[in-house]
Amino acid sequence: MDNRAVEAVLNEIAALLELKGANTFKVRAYQNAARAVGNLQEDVGELVESGEIKSVRGIGKSIQEKLKELHETEELVYLEELRSGVPEGLFEIMTVPGMGPKKTKVVWEELSVTTLVDLETACKEDQVAGLKGFGKKSQAKILDGIEHLELTRGRRLRSQALPQAARLKALLEGVAGVERVEVAGSLRRGRETVKDVDLLVASLEPEAVMEAARDDPEVDSIIGSGATKTSVRLKDGLQVDVRVVEPRSFACALAYFTGSKDFNVALRGMALDQGYSLNEYDLRPLDGSPPPEFATEEELHKALGLAQYVPPELRENTGEIAAAIKGELPTLIEPTDLQGILHVHTKWSDGTGTVDEMVRGAVELGYDYLGISDHSEIAGYANGLSVDRLHRQREEIEAAREAYPQIRIFHGCEVDILGDGQLDLTDECLEWLDFVIASVHMELRQERSKMTKRLVRAMSHPQVRVFGHPLGRKLLKRDSSAFDWEPVLDACVENSIAVEVNGSPHRLDADWVHVRRIRARGVKLCVNPDAHAQATLIDAARYGVCEARRGWASKEDVVNTLDLAAFEKDFLRIG
Repeated sequence: MDNRAVEAVLNEIAALLELKGANTFKVRAYQNAARAVGNLQEDVGELVESGEIKSVRGIGKSIQEKLKELHETEELVYLEELRSGVPEGLFEIMTVPGMGPKKTKVVWEELSVTTLVDLETACKEDQVAGLKGFGKKSQAKILDGIEHLELTRGRRLRSQALPQAARLKALLEGVAGVERVEVAGSLRRGRETVKDVDLLVASLEPEAVMEAARDDPEVDSIIGSGATKTSVRLKDGLQVDVRVVEPRSFACALAYFTGSKDFNVALRGMALDQGYSLNEYDLRPLDGSPPPEFATEEELHKALGLAQYVPPELRENTGEIAAAIKGELPTLIEPTDLQGILHVHTKWSDGTGTVDEMVRGAVELGYDYLGISDHSEIAGYANGLSVDRLHRQREEIEAAREAYPQIRIFHGCEVDILGDGQLDLTDECLEWLDFVIASVHMELRQERSKMTKRLVRAMSHPQVRVFGHPLGRKLLKRDSSAFDWEPVLDACVENSIAVEVNGSPHRLDADWVHVRRIRARGVKLCVNPDAHAQATLIDAARYGVCEARRGWASKEDVVNTLDLAAFEKDFLRIG
């Protein structure tokens, strides 16, 4: 079993223990173990075999034994015992925002709710509001959550689909007669979540490609297979569509299967205005003359009258075509433009890497500066740091500064914005830090006007440098907080605060729609990984930059594309 599957098993055990009323420490042990496995860079099976699993922080002896059983047999007796007597529908209920194991246990025991339909009915009949720990507001939120779940059903994070897409791309590239393979669809556009993976293949031998797609060992079932298209469902539930076109049609097909529906309609309209019919095979003159051939999408866009090539991330029909016609599209930021990153957690709070490990990872990625920013004290769930612990952490950071002179290490903190807008550290401590990322982690559903005042007050603090993950969303799990952006952005402008584009694939926050709004207001962005393990340091470049690009961001829009001297002096105001 791969790390993701093992992580899922441990999380399931934790949920089942909560449903059955096990003690908190036991539940937390499995949650911590799941988090540890999820953050591993090594294969958990190899660590079990070698015995090195003993050295992984967060995985105790009892759980190590269960991991060994799981690795050797791909089954776990303990898990089957826990599943006994628990209706399967409860797991779906627990995916509703706000319905964790504890609340699911209450509606199960008090109202005999065992399915999502049962829960929706109980809410609509006003039965849930009367339960201890719920109320009218909770009941309304549950109904909203069920509706949200229906909208997102079958979707998964982009980060979860990319590995399979890369694996299948490599597999198909090895098929005889294949000239080119590209990922298309919403995954190529960089959408935050996707329903399936589209792969486009250029070949004159489509049957060989179809056979390879059907015979992939990861395929669970074949949805449909024809002469030039095969759709399969993988063992992890992901649908994959493989299409084959002749090499001469590849550029048109890649454009067709990448753009959003609205973008493609607009492009076809442009073609008609110029006497052409555009489809997935070619740009065909309406007068019946032979269609031109294009080696690239750039050539196709030029033939349609665009002064600039429209990058895949922008193809949503939100003004990019008009801008491309006028030659007014910005030069989008590239991953290599990032000179450094902030928002990095360590073992001092809820990270899994030491300061040394995180710094070493940043050095290996070629960054010139790195900001360590563990949680502040009120975040007890994340082992937040008191003022005293921050001072003790500084000693470890100073040691890292001596060990890694090639990178500048800044000592900061991700400080919670309290309910009234105050920050969760004294002014004296805030002034002592190199930088402050101010974020909301609690009271995320505060009423809009109160949340707006709260954020404006926080953004008015002179020590704040970055507004962290402003929407507060968790993709497929939690919707965004509600507040009025304009007064908050006004405060950011007045105090030269950058708004974060959080590269965690679970957040991608601010999202691309708000990135455009932030840029238009003249507020700078800060693209960060929100890294909790060495392996996730690259998320700033891998996911955060993609989200920034989708929001039309250029290198000049992002503060951490500045060189070290300018970043330290002009943005952090150090020295």
